[in-house]
Amino acid sequence: MLAACGHGGTDQEATATPEPIPATALTLADIPGATTQAAYHGIRMEVLCRGIEEGIRSIALSLEPDHPVTIGYEVGDATVYETLTLGLNTIWPNGRFAGIAKDIAACDGTELTTQYWPEDIIQSGEGVFHATAGLPDTLAGFTITTTGEDGAQHHIERIYAAVTTNNGEHPGIIVLTTVSNTDQPATPAPLDLLDAALQRADATLDPTAITTDLGPHTTPQPTNTP
Repeated sequence: MLAACGHGGTDQEATATPEPIPATALTLADIPGATTQAAYHGIRMEVLCRGIEEGIRSIALSLEPDHPVTIGYEVGDATVYETLTLGLNTIWPNGRFAGIAKDIAACDGTELTTQYWPEDIIQSGEGVFHATAGLPDTLAGFTITTTGEDGAQHHIERIYAAVTTNNGEHPGIIVLTTVSNTDQPATPAPLDLLDAALQRADATLDPTAITTDLGPHTTPQPTNTP
């Protein structure tokens, strides 16, 4: 994982062009109050904390044409984002998620900047980053309330879920984000959507992903008992 703050770069500019909505994505019916949805290449909203977004973005460069896709859903005065990075073909799948969790913990309590792609969706803002406490090892997350140069505030909640698909064979990461147009949390929260997201993606939470062992992913095998 990269250890420095990153910027979206040229690969994120592609997010301005809509893509087909994957069959593995949440539907409008899964999100109470959602009225529209659209899918885009890459990440739609970044927080510049060490390498947490770089980890997802670097996967985008190695998975063409199966790159990460972000689906945005309009829900009243808020937006829900789901980023799907499934079927990772990498020798460090566990390290991807473990590095994200480690960087989130390192950024806790610091003032950070958010960036949206394309940049005219919402102005960049700054706020104090808070790691979400009490999550199981399969999840990592944060909250941040930002204020832009225009004074507009947005409350952001995000979780990263370490998953596997294809009966545990393929590691992946599902990212769920809510962005409200106020300084208060949006409804539904990312955790409220996790079960539906797992069901749609035919994915299972991966309890081995938090390991810092950067060896190849191995699928746990059942142990025969006498």
